[in-house]
Amino acid sequence: MATFSERISELILEKEITSNNLAAIVGVTKRTIDRWKQGAIQLFLSDAIILADFFECSLDYLVGRNDDVRKFESVPCPSFYTRFRLVLEKRGLSTYRLRIDSQIKSSHLHKWKNGSDPLISTLITAAEYLDVTLDYLVGRER
Repeated sequence: MATFSERISELILEKEITSNNLAAIVGVTKRTIDRWKQGAIQLFLSDAIILADFFECSLDYLVGRNDDVRKFESVPCPSFYTRFRLVLEKRGLSTYRLRIDSQIKSSHLHKWKNGSDPLISTLITAAEYLDVTLDYLVGRER
């Protein structure tokens, strides 16, 4: 499977846009786009959602967790932490159990609760532990 850096480069070519154009759409600098393409920096959830919406793909496809290229239509996302707690509740899990069983630190949970934008790499860990897609985890799909 592709990595995020490979996938973003591929999507830019397919869409026939420049890194400058994409940077303007996402609200980041061209340098950020170039560093994503190089795999030099991590991706935040808010940027990933903008990218996935623009490219009409799932978050899992965007970051290389699957190769399903089908057009993806997302639904509006609730606040991340609210959705995250709902998914935990549906799985019958507590944040304590999540911290014990996974590598997600309590500091991440505290920051998320206070509105911090999660890194996709941490969300991948959570999605793998919960056996869900990233889109389900963040509320882009029901």
